[in-house]
Amino acid sequence: MRTERAIFSMFDTLAFTGEFHVPSQHSTSRFMVPPRSAPGGASGTPSGEGRRAPADARRRLPTHGPVGVREQAVSVSVRTPGSVREGRRRAVGSGGVTATSTAPPAGPADHPPGGRERRHARAQRRHRAAWIAAVVALVLVLGGGGGAFAWYRDTEYDALADRAATAEDLLAASDGKVADPAVRTALTTEVDDARALLAAPFLDRMTTGTDAADRSLVSASDAVHASMLDHARDEVTAARASLATARELGEKIYAATEGLGADEAVRARLRDALDTAAAADAAADAGLAGDDLSTLEQAVLDLGAGLGVVSASTEETSVAQDAVSCPAPDQVWDPDSGRVPDSALAPIPWSPTDRVRADVLDGLVALDAAYVERFGVHLTVNSSYRTFEEQQGLYDPSSPIAAPPGCSNHGLGFAVDLGGGVQAFGTPQYEWLKQHAETYGWTHPDFAEPDGRVPEPWHWESVLARADG
Repeated sequence: MRTERAIFSMFDTLAFTGEFHVPSQHSTSRFMVPPRSAPGGASGTPSGEGRRAPADARRRLPTHGPVGVREQAVSVSVRTPGSVREGRRRAVGSGGVTATSTAPPAGPADHPPGGRERRHARAQRRHRAAWIAAVVALVLVLGGGGGAFAWYRDTEYDALADRAATAEDLLAASDGKVADPAVRTALTTEVDDARALLAAPFLDRMTTGTDAADRSLVSASDAVHASMLDHARDEVTAARASLATARELGEKIYAATEGLGADEAVRARLRDALDTAAAADAAADAGLAGDDLSTLEQAVLDLGAGLGVVSASTEETSVAQDAVSCPAPDQVWDPDSGRVPDSALAPIPWSPTDRVRADVLDGLVALDAAYVERFGVHLTVNSSYRTFEEQQGLYDPSSPIAAPPGCSNHGLGFAVDLGGGVQAFGTPQYEWLKQHAETYGWTHPDFAEPDGRVPEPWHWESVLARADG
């Protein structure tokens, strides 16, 4: 502020005198004193012009210069309306006071300035102009520097603070959603370092700078985002696999119940659920090809919703069909009953025309080996896996001996009917099996017990069987 006032003062001086002048002890000024006003406000002279002061009121001192002695005089006069002095320099105020610069009459000792004086005067003016320019430049530099500091603070450090806040939001959003937890630990460290830098004294921050911290935050944030993408892709893949299994079963139930008397409205709901799930799976497959995290996360939600709807609709349809096909409470309708592929079945070694599920054969072979050791003969197998058509041929609605098609574990490859003494309750063979069969993964179901719904001492099942029949 003081510098600005000094500059304005110099500019006023230049405008008033025509040049900038710094007084010295050798310079003198002669002042013209305005006349005293006559009573009533009239001027002391008829013309209203300024009147010189008496000789004893004037002071004339020599002005030393390079050549000779010169005099300077400054006069102040009063201007009345209609009177304009020649050589007027500047009107001051509203009272008509005019400041003029006049030279005294040339005396014998006075003479015009020489070339050296003029060059010296021009050099002084150039020097003063250069000094003024330097002062102005200094003010501009200082002002610009302050603005630069403010800009640096408001951009570089505010940008780092924003970056740190964004990284903190990313840490909160990525909790439990990264494939590699180490990347979150690394980002946490970078955020702490950035916060420490922002809290440091200004000069320390100026020395350290923000570029390194900003780059580290960006790199660590990118690593977290990439790990979130990997995690989301893994979740999409797992969700698609689960939905594929559910869709496969749903399609099987839908096809197996056609024409078997199940409620068609229930089957229609299953069809809609399967179609919706197929669309969600296609969208998820397309999302896996991109890098949009929100798309992948939405795909996981859609796949999960599709899985829930398909599973519920499949169960609803299966129960509806079970109510029609399997009237006994211990029977459960299964779409695979009687339709197990040959690749899933295996022949019984000592009775190769009979087959059971391959995954239960080892237990049956081990049970037979123990039976042979006890009785000296193999287990007698009278019946094993039955196709849907074979079960239809055996089923008699008036007899509980054979379960309806789709309701028997024979149709799933989980059951065998045995003879050779086992077909009667209380025999040594039956009692031995009753005591040892479960050790090898086989059992006598409750419905076939002496007090069961259908007493059948010959019917034995794998413990893997979902139901009996």
